[in-house]
Amino acid sequence: MKLSALKKVRLAKMMTQAEVAEAMGVSQPNYQRWESGAATIPKTKHSKLAKVLNSTVDEILGNPRPFDTLGIREDIGDEDTYFGEIAFHFSSGKGLLFPITEAERSRLYHQLRGSGDFIVVESLDNRIAFIRRTSIQDVYFSSDAFDTFGPEKYKDCLEVNRVEDEEWLVIENIECLECVIDLIGEEKVKNYVKKILLTEEELDALIEQGHIMKEDRENVKRDASKELKKLYARATEIQWQFVNGKIRKEEIFDNQKLYNAFSCLEIDPDNVEPFIHLSIEGYHRSIFINTAELDYIFIPAHKFNYGRLEALEEELSE
Repeated sequence: MKLSALKKVRLAKMMTQAEVAEAMGVSQPNYQRWESGAATIPKTKHSKLAKVLNSTVDEILGNPRPFDTLGIREDIGDEDTYFGEIAFHFSSGKGLLFPITEAERSRLYHQLRGSGDFIVVESLDNRIAFIRRTSIQDVYFSSDAFDTFGPEKYKDCLEVNRVEDEEWLVIENIECLECVIDLIGEEKVKNYVKKILLTEEELDALIEQGHIMKEDRENVKRDASKELKKLYARATEIQWQFVNGKIRKEEIFDNQKLYNAFSCLEIDPDNVEPFIHLSIEGYHRSIFINTAELDYIFIPAHKFNYGRLEALEEELSE
């Protein structure tokens, strides 16, 4: 499924191509060409199309959303403003730390004061976490202005600014970039790879400019390789912790199976099934996880989001 920015917005609004085309006063084939990239969306149509999809011109064109890391820009909303971190602690096992936006902070305040079996967290480091309410001992909210995150040491939090789902898709497929070129386009893939990989040419330039010493070259390469492994794990792994402190990790690559397994937790965390079913390798390997024995489970957010879009496309029968 090729996912242009316009298609992602349309699917998220649960509209068919025919519905959008009718609202725009154009034929369905004409609209389809906009969505596939075969034709450019006329500038005169930008504002109306954004209004029809209850979106913005930047979003339908795929322009990067600005992100306020310092919390000082009044022109940027809470969804795109960094708050700081939230830390969850449990009676056994390790605590969890998440970098979050101002909007996510507000949602979590509301959830923690409410009811339901699970708290849902969407972090800036590509995690959607489902945390069992009765397992939580305490929760620390720490803004960026505060010096510490909480009373424990935290290993799973990645120190990254918001990274778009498309970039995580490239990280996930870093060994097979051909798999994503058809989805998001060759130019975008090349740009993301430049951000992700440290090449020999870049190392040469850093040494020439005096940013690193020549004798540190191998150490820098080793550190870059370790960082890429962390990012790859975040892009592909599910992790969960039981109430006894034991931690499990599994790779899962099918986006829609991931979405099907966890959508009920996101949509209705008040009525959770006794077991989560993970279809890892179809008939050959499946896992059932007892939700009553969980402290938490977290999944790659970009895979969940792509799985949702795939499910919506099927639902709209396109």
